[in-house]
Amino acid sequence: MRQQLIDEYHALLDSDETLGPQLFARLRDAMAARRLVYGRRHIGVALRPHLMTRAEYDTLVRASEILAGAFERVAEALVSDPRRMTEVGLTEREQRLALVSPGFKTSAVTTRLDAFTGAGRVRVVEYNAENPSSLTDQPGLNEVLFELRALQVTAERYRLRQFNPAARMLDALLETYREWGGRAAAPHVAIVDWADLPTEGEFFLLRNYFAGRGVPTIICSPDELEYDGARLRRGEFTIDLVYKRVVIHELLARADDAHPLLRAYTDGRVCLVNPFRCKIAHKKAAFELLTDEEHAAWFTPEERETIARTVPWTRRVRERKTLHEGREVDLIEYVRRGREQFILKPNDDYGGHGVCLGPRADEREWDEAIAKALAGDYVVQEAVEISSEEFPIFNEREWAVQPMYVDTNPFLFRGRVEGVMVRLSTSPVINVTSGGGETGFFVIEGAADV
Repeated sequence: MRQQLIDEYHALLDSDETLGPQLFARLRDAMAARRLVYGRRHIGVALRPHLMTRAEYDTLVRASEILAGAFERVAEALVSDPRRMTEVGLTEREQRLALVSPGFKTSAVTTRLDAFTGAGRVRVVEYNAENPSSLTDQPGLNEVLFELRALQVTAERYRLRQFNPAARMLDALLETYREWGGRAAAPHVAIVDWADLPTEGEFFLLRNYFAGRGVPTIICSPDELEYDGARLRRGEFTIDLVYKRVVIHELLARADDAHPLLRAYTDGRVCLVNPFRCKIAHKKAAFELLTDEEHAAWFTPEERETIARTVPWTRRVRERKTLHEGREVDLIEYVRRGREQFILKPNDDYGGHGVCLGPRADEREWDEAIAKALAGDYVVQEAVEISSEEFPIFNEREWAVQPMYVDTNPFLFRGRVEGVMVRLSTSPVINVTSGGGETGFFVIEGAADV
């Protein structure tokens, strides 16, 4: 049914004589009005949403929720034995903050897995447990795409399910606030990140969504916060809950321990989402703890089976012996000789920065990447097979069907999936920060009832 729907959709596009500069300008204007931009760049690049069958989506959801539970076990294990926090690369300050109880059970409330799907398989390559973005993109892009006759007709022929991550996000914030011990019926929320970021459009959408449902919300910079030993505030606005979008290592680079946010958090005076403890699972080296046989006892049989099926072998880069496929190897020489098998990436960075794809590097580039990894804090990960899919891509003047790499990245709220972020790119390093785009998303529930 999926391929049939896609073929029909593309045929509808082919027969639509309105597809041209005037319509494309209207789509871009609609994206701008809905703040679907990254800086000044419109994030929507395709005339078709990404589509999954219900069975495919259910498979992705099941694997994602099991893996989220496994990452929580990693965080629990390292909090109970803090000496091991260095294994995932936490700095001394990150360790101290991770040991502060957030006041609720989970180490991360809102997360996103970066995954590739196809042929009935799910492969997960990263876990954004710190501050996943793009919560509002899918519903907004779906609305924009409904400007097209092709999607209007398709929605008449098929039952298409869409999702509302922002609604689930608000529910998760309120549930977490109550677990933390908050008593206000409508807590005061601050969305905190640096000013003038390319992602600020999402902050405005979330603020308006929260406020429209009776939850007073502001957007502010860490520099605007004040703390008097009892309440965190921005000016006259007292803050009960901080939705922290600022990246932890960037905050710590600019703030000492006397910073109002750090003091209010360590004093237990503000509910912080995600808490500093999230950094344990966010580090890419956490994938080593999932895939190293030494830690198998941490996980349930179901988690071990899901890890083996969906998570690529990962190791922190350093001179060492380790196991790969049951055989002891010298890690650096093994990775050097196996360039076609591996990817190098920073342990704690974002936007595709510093990623080196072994299959696309020559010998000299790979040697230089290994040297850089040894001098810094990197992981090596087994490369996963990424297939492309044809999407109708448009610009200001024209459109054409072309192969694009696509990832399907589920959002999780308190360990439960609600919708996904779909990114498209001509490069296998798929990231909006690195120049990729996004498209809408629907699950095909079946043919429309006649």
